[in-house]
Amino acid sequence: MLSGFSQKNVQHLIRFLFVGGVCTVFNYVIFYFLMKNGIQYQIASSIGFLSGVAIGFPLNKKWTYQSESSISSFLLYKYALVYLISLVVNFFTLFILVGKLNIDPQIANFISIIITTITNFLGTKIWVFQK
Repeated sequence: MLSGFSQKNVQHLIRFLFVGGVCTVFNYVIFYFLMKNGIQYQIASSIGFLSGVAIGFPLNKKWTYQSESSISSFLLYKYALVYLISLVVNFFTLFILVGKLNIDPQIANFISIIITTITNFLGTKIWVFQK
């Protein structure tokens, strides 16, 4: 399929994208609802993002990567760190797209989600749930 990607890696990617899709819909619904109710777009985006992370951890652990390791504080720390880095990327992306390029915050947030998906997959695959 893809050079350098094993069948297992492709399966992880597909499952990660599916889980990410579920989390993204959840993220975006919360973001949209908060923004429409007067919450600043950066705060609304952060709350939506963190809500998606909270749903994604158990789904990725059990289904995407079939990790049988117990949930330890170190595992949660690594997962949280990957998503904290992703949140910083999210803020930076929104700052550039909205603040400098004057792109609508709703469109900018969608673009940011695509960028952070890549960061999240690499972080969880290579560092958090590696076997």
